[in-house]
Amino acid sequence: MKYELLKRSHIKRNIIIGIVVVLVLSAVVLTFTRAKYRTTQSMPLIQGTINFSPSDFNVLALYLNKGTETISADKAPHVGYTLNTEQSTCEVNDIDAGGEIVYEDGNLSFMNMNYKGTKCSVYFDLIPDNEDPIIESVTIGSDDTSITATVNATDNIGIFYYYFKLDNGEEIRSENATYTFNELIKGDEHTINIRVEDAAGNNVSSSKKATVGLTATDVILAQEGGAATVEAKGTPDFSQTATTDEGMYAAEDDYGTSYYYRGAVNDNWFQFGGYYWRIIRINGDGTIRLIFNGTTSNQEAKDATISEGVDYGYITDNAYVGYMYKENEVHGLEQDNQIKIVVDNWFSSNLISYEKYLDGSTGFCGDRTPSTSSSISNGLGGTGKTETFYGAYIRLTTNKNPVLTCYDDRDLYTTNSANGNLIGSGNQSLTYPIGLITADEIAMAGGVNGISNDSFYLNFKNNTFYWTMTPAGFGHLWSNTTNYAFMYIYSTSDSLYNDYYAPYTTAAVRPVINIRADVELTGSGTTSDPFKIVGAS
Repeated sequence: MKYELLKRSHIKRNIIIGIVVVLVLSAVVLTFTRAKYRTTQSMPLIQGTINFSPSDFNVLALYLNKGTETISADKAPHVGYTLNTEQSTCEVNDIDAGGEIVYEDGNLSFMNMNYKGTKCSVYFDLIPDNEDPIIESVTIGSDDTSITATVNATDNIGIFYYYFKLDNGEEIRSENATYTFNELIKGDEHTINIRVEDAAGNNVSSSKKATVGLTATDVILAQEGGAATVEAKGTPDFSQTATTDEGMYAAEDDYGTSYYYRGAVNDNWFQFGGYYWRIIRINGDGTIRLIFNGTTSNQEAKDATISEGVDYGYITDNAYVGYMYKENEVHGLEQDNQIKIVVDNWFSSNLISYEKYLDGSTGFCGDRTPSTSSSISNGLGGTGKTETFYGAYIRLTTNKNPVLTCYDDRDLYTTNSANGNLIGSGNQSLTYPIGLITADEIAMAGGVNGISNDSFYLNFKNNTFYWTMTPAGFGHLWSNTTNYAFMYIYSTSDSLYNDYYAPYTTAAVRPVINIRADVELTGSGTTSDPFKIVGAS
């Protein structure tokens, strides 16, 4: 009986001890948990960063004084306001806490705030302003499911908010100048409405149409009704000059279907790298071929060339014919001629920072297919002092049949790499992705050898020659003792001009580049709204 009582006493004691242990452990866990999850915040200070809890330091309120009205704000204004140092206070237990409130470039900072429980009320005064903002431009970019609008706007004080709206949808407010509308359907056209507002409420609006998923080629061809409409026009009569706006035509090149401008067009303007250019054509691979037009949208010769006069050089052998050459070879690539040196030097000084937007694998054809006949190509000649007529002479002087294909890859000038892309075809001999226009491209644009045309878009306003990429031939002068080579050149008096005196001719230089196919374009191609690459300054 005693044994039973003793056993029950041990059980009771163990139960009590267990309860006490559980209570102690619970208290410990609760203490650590509370410490772990205690609410803390960080505030950047000029003299460092402190961690604090809301009970230690509390910016009680932010207020905007707008004339006679004072409103509360969720954050400090980023522009258009000044700090009201008289109204703004920091206190602890209703006593001045000392320290300093700093407001600079839209950022609010607190210095020497040393007391727990500090509370601040910060007031900002609106800067008086009666001037409206100005929208300089709206750039639209798109992929298969979205449209991105970027606004370039200025204001005498600063832009406070940007508002973006898709069609008749809800207006979206942002402090950022760029906004993307997502989950759209490819091919759908939308109107992007933009409104820009300063802190005082002055505002200005603009709108722009955009189609989801348009490629650079689509944007350009949209002016002409699309690719199918252009292709349906067929082939123009290349024996006749193009003196009116004939729009775009289609022809095959080395990469596919190319779309080229012809005649007195004025919607093929392009702005890139700080210069104006004219679009020659969309290449078959979707790249865009441009010819230099200077710092303005006029066509004065001195403004539209990088050099007003370059001498091709004194030539006594076929080997020296071409953009590059090598002795005893028809298609030599060992040395640069004088024109190429001028072009390369200009690129390295003016466009090197924009090279990422250019394609180097789409080449520039300097066709040197030789022939000893001026009417048909027989593949003979091209070496030594043999009188030779190169491919373009037969095509353009005799047959009036320009082409965009290049007969020999050794005459298709490309870079040895294309900005990280796979190396393409061609001779891969260019240092930079830049060249010259071909005589065939001038013919397709509306020039005819020996016939004056002062109306199409490649013409200057005064009588000025400029070099093309295309060799014409090598031959004898009247004395039959001195030998020269020549290239096609162009002027107002003779659209495509070939002359045995060309080596002595001092002609201007207009570079040509190929814009990458994957760029996003904005603009309509006019002088007031030229095509531009989204993101390229």
